[in-house]
Amino acid sequence: MTRPIYMNNVIQKIIRFGNRKIYYLLIIFYLLFVSVIIIVSRENLPGGFRFFTNRFVSMQPTINSGSLIIVKKQPYYIEGDIITYYSQLNGKEEIVTHRIYRIGGNVYLTKGDNNTAIDEYKILPRLIIGQVVAIIPDLGYIFSFAKSPVGVILIIILPALAFCSVEIIKIIKNLS
Repeated sequence: MTRPIYMNNVIQKIIRFGNRKIYYLLIIFYLLFVSVIIIVSRENLPGGFRFFTNRFVSMQPTINSGSLIIVKKQPYYIEGDIITYYSQLNGKEEIVTHRIYRIGGNVYLTKGDNNTAIDEYKILPRLIIGQVVAIIPDLGYIFSFAKSPVGVILIIILPALAFCSVEIIKIIKNLS
């Protein structure tokens, strides 16, 4: 049983591409990217760091929507710190990032930089995830998409299948 000529050409092109340096650089980049996605997705990273994507505009211009924020638990917080905490919004638990506006006893009053009013909820220390220690603009969009079901398929599974297919074709060609 012989393969059509165009199939032989396709297989030869795949094998040639699979032997080029760019192919190996793509694999390395892909593995690094997937590793970063997995690390960023974890909740308890070494050093107490956590990563979140800012989805709202309440902290603009300090933190734009779609920014990746890096948060770290601190022993205490002061007025002016930007904190990420758990809050009940519309009967649903949400993660919010706002600035500490005032401290009253054992509670924190917060406010978004882009909001005119102070938040109505008092934040207890046990609800605070941590203080924002770094902001990376727009990178949050990529990580949010990569963690979504469609993103997992398009960014993680399909490239993995493509790399595996190239390697299988190379193995089969070497065996024949």
